[in-house]
Amino acid sequence: METDRVKKHIIATAALCACVSAAPSASAQSAITLYGIIDAGLTRLTNDGPQGDQTKVDTGQMQVSRWGIKGQEDLGGGMKARFGLEGTLLNDTGGAGVPFGTPSSTSLFDREATVGIVTNYGAIDIGRQNIVGIMSVGMADPLGLGFASSSPNVLFSAMNNAAVYAPYGANNGGTALRQNNSVKYTSPVFKGLSFALMRAFGEQAGNAQKSSYQGGALLYNTGKLAVAGAYARMKNITDTDLLTSHAYGVKYAFPAVTLKSTYSWNELRSTGRKISVLGVGADVPVAPAFLVTAAAYQVKRSGDLKDDAQQFILIGRYLMSKRTTGYVSVGHAATDSIVQTDQINLAQNFVAVGSDSANRFTMGIMHMF
Repeated sequence: METDRVKKHIIATAALCACVSAAPSASAQSAITLYGIIDAGLTRLTNDGPQGDQTKVDTGQMQVSRWGIKGQEDLGGGMKARFGLEGTLLNDTGGAGVPFGTPSSTSLFDREATVGIVTNYGAIDIGRQNIVGIMSVGMADPLGLGFASSSPNVLFSAMNNAAVYAPYGANNGGTALRQNNSVKYTSPVFKGLSFALMRAFGEQAGNAQKSSYQGGALLYNTGKLAVAGAYARMKNITDTDLLTSHAYGVKYAFPAVTLKSTYSWNELRSTGRKISVLGVGADVPVAPAFLVTAAAYQVKRSGDLKDDAQQFILIGRYLMSKRTTGYVSVGHAATDSIVQTDQINLAQNFVAVGSDSANRFTMGIMHMF
């Protein structure tokens, strides 16, 4: 009996040692990361129309509040499997996920839900993900995609305005910035040059072009200089209309200032409607932990109707730590006429219906984890 107990003890100890010795190898081969951004600001918005002034707490000012899980596994031979799941956080109310689609529904991972393979020859990701045009406007946007709910580059260049772009692409009647049922290829970087190709399927019977998205982007980045361009085609559910999009961006980092500029336009074949966005801006580090950003946007509509709007924004960011930033922003927006309920508001979420100009003051804090 004693001998049997000793044998069992030896076997158990050996098994435990084997598990312990194998653990570092397993952790080196795979990793899972929980991450996110919590951003909220107190905003005072002054409109000159009948709606009057407004004070509110807004989430996702400098960056959209979000949480996500990502992971990868080393498959050997330079190949890795990976996944990404990311959802919007509405930390001003405690909500999660932004409703989209027709009929509208809230998705837990509305920002990304992909699985893919990475090799020495590039990466392929499958699922719901950003369009390739974000490579251009995201890289060089004067505000770094800040104030996303009113940013012309987010709303119009990246086609995140569901009211305007919902009928096109594989977004199920939601924002065109992200596409469902998509496959994206991203190339390796060769001497600063890379590209991406993406196809999203509308999954409509009888015609693969219905509710489809096709896009490509090219990026050149040397560290100081970055230049990008993207093109996309989106069809409606009946394959009777076409939305085309062009987006370009350039950024150059001088020792004392970084200059950024974007230009984009998208056009409808059926009506000739064209919406273009020109953005220019600069990041100026005035102290080791303090950055000032100035930006201006011109948004124009032409082809069917003529309309235009302008935005001017100044932001001061103070880096309180590696993961926490405090910020203050002042902005002004104007439209060429009073915004009506039945028109596309080129200064959406800034100038209210019934107004033709607005001022905004925001102070807030952003924490990354």
